[in-house]
Amino acid sequence: MDLFDVDETVWKKALELFDRTEKSFEEDVETVKEWMKTQPHLPEIMEDAKIRNFLILNKCSIEKTKQKIDMYYTIRSLIPDFYDESNPKLGHLQESMDVMYCVVHPVLSQEMSRIFFFKVKVTNKCSPLFMTVQIYNIAEIRLHEDCMMSEILIFDMQDASMEDVAKFTPNLLSKIFTVYKSVYSIRLKALYFINSFPYIRPVIAFLKLILKPKIFQRIYVCEDSAILNEIFSKQTLPKDYGGQGPSLDELNEMLKAKFREHQDRFDLLDKLRVNENLRPEKLNNDELLGFYGNFKKLEVD
Repeated sequence: MDLFDVDETVWKKALELFDRTEKSFEEDVETVKEWMKTQPHLPEIMEDAKIRNFLILNKCSIEKTKQKIDMYYTIRSLIPDFYDESNPKLGHLQESMDVMYCVVHPVLSQEMSRIFFFKVKVTNKCSPLFMTVQIYNIAEIRLHEDCMMSEILIFDMQDASMEDVAKFTPNLLSKIFTVYKSVYSIRLKALYFINSFPYIRPVIAFLKLILKPKIFQRIYVCEDSAILNEIFSKQTLPKDYGGQGPSLDELNEMLKAKFREHQDRFDLLDKLRVNENLRPEKLNNDELLGFYGNFKKLEVD
């Protein structure tokens, strides 16, 4: 089983949702590619597969797609702590995969959402920063292989300590959602905290502060994991939660293999940066970096 199980019917449904035929969609891809050729500050001309996913992320709006693609490259310099040491071959990121699960399930949900699972393996050893880097590394592979309609995030808090939770600082959470909005358009279908404890409340309270109600209403805090079997089919759940899919351990190993498969791309990303001296128009990043001042609520694109 491949980690990203996407067949032609998924793409067909996605195009129908955004009122696109295969022909018009490919014309949109070519339009974006031609635009990229007029942007000398960008370090490469993006592959068709990635442009397709950026179009899907932005509901096939060409102008929004241009903005997000530009930011995909630009943000690597604006938030260096997420990107300067982000190659999955680095020791600290490999060690992070041994102390925390941050994995995706091969089977999409009924609504075509990719399901992420997060769970502490070794208490008090997890780094939210390294977890965040891994999420964006997964996004890099998804741009190549997935159909990025939306995602569902499931955080299992069973073995998370108060110390683990306290590492999710307001500044870090703001940066995470800033990148999520500025590059990936916040296509969040739902976020579940299962096996939750009271000390998750400060995190939830801060999320309420920075997220628009439309997004915040998609967050669910549950005392156990029973809700997963009520909402999701067994095909979309790991064995750990009574599903028929690969276990969290197996998904972790599948992800490690996928990172190795794309190692050349990650090596290239280490040095892929925009040349601001060649940018045709000055970048306005005041809104992007709003988390350095007053937090600005993030909206769904």
